Amino acid sequence: MKPMRLHHIGIVLPTLKQAHDFIETNGLEVDYSGFVNAYHADLVFTKKGEVSSPIEFIIPHEGVLTQFNHGKGGIAHIAFEVDDVEAVRAEMEKETPGCMLEKKAVQGTDDIVVNFRRPSTNQGILVEYVQTTAPIAGRGRNPFEALGAEGKLSESWHPLRLHHIGIVLPTLEKAHAFLKTNGLEVDYAGFVDAYHADLIFTKKGPFCSPIEMIIPREGVLTQFNGGRGGIAHIAFEVDDVEAVRKHMEAQTPGCMLEKKAVQGTDDIIVNFRRPSTNQGILVEYVQTNAPINRGNANPFPDL
Repeated sequence: MKPMRLHHIGIVLPTLKQAHDFIETNGLEVDYSGFVNAYHADLVFTKKGEVSSPIEFIIPHEGVLTQFNHGKGGIAHIAFEVDDVEAVRAEMEKETPGCMLEKKAVQGTDDIVVNFRRPSTNQGILVEYVQTTAPIAGRGRNPFEALGAEGKLSESWHPLRLHHIGIVLPTLEKAHAFLKTNGLEVDYAGFVDAYHADLIFTKKGPFCSPIEMIIPREGVLTQFNGGRGGIAHIAFEVDDVEAVRKHMEAQTPGCMLEKKAVQGTDDIIVNFRRPSTNQGILVEYVQTNAPINRGNANPFPDL
C-alpha cells in the first residue's frame, strides 16, 4: 500500500460554543468551515502548517454523532489523505470484507469525498480516508457568527500547530498491525520513563503531523479505554512548555497535569492540560529540546 499522510484529526463537540472555546483556549486559528449533509454536522477546520495537519471540529445537528461518547463528544477519528478513496476501499475490502463503513465514498465538505474503516477491523481506531476533489470553499468567514458576541474570535495568543496524535495500543503486535493496515512508516521509537511506555512515531511530511503509538508496560495507561486502547490525546508544538503552563494556570488554576514538564522521548519535554478544563479533550504541549534519537529504527525486531 502507498504510504499515507495524516489529513486531519476529527473531534466531535456537542455545540458551536464548545468548539469556539477549545479554539480560543489552545491558540488555534480557523481555516475554513462547511456543512456535511451525510452526517448532519457543521465542520470547522483549523489552519495547517508546514509539517502539521489541521484539526476538524464536528458539531452534529442530529443523528448518531450527537450520541458520540454519550453525548459528551471527544476525539473521534484520524483521517489519511489518499489519491483515490475508491481504490483504497476496493483494496481493503478485498483483504477484509465488510471493513468499510460506506459502500461508496460520500461527500464531506465541498472539497473532499470520504470513506471510513470500521474500528473493529482497525485495532479499535476509526480511520477516515480522504480524497481531495475540488478547491476548498468556506474560507474567510467566522463559523461562530451565530453565537453573537460570544462567537468573536480573538487573535491567537500563540498560534499552535499539531505536533502529533497519541494513540494507545495494548501491545507491540497491535501497533505493528495498525501500521501495516494503514500504510504508515516508522520514523523513530523510544521509551518514556514518566509513563512506563514504549513510543513509536510515524514519519511526518508536508502539512502532515506524525502519529505517536503508545504501548504501556504498566500503570494507568494499561487501563485506557478498558484496556482496549484508542485515540488518547492531541499534542501541540510550543516554544516554551513552562511558559504555556504558567499562561494556562493563570487563567485556570489547576488545569495542568504536571507541576513541571516531564521528559518524553529523548528530544522533547511535555505537559498536559486536564480534559475537564479543555472541553473533554486531553491535550499535550510539546517542547523540542534535543535532536531526535533515531537509533531504534525497527521497534518490531521479533515480528
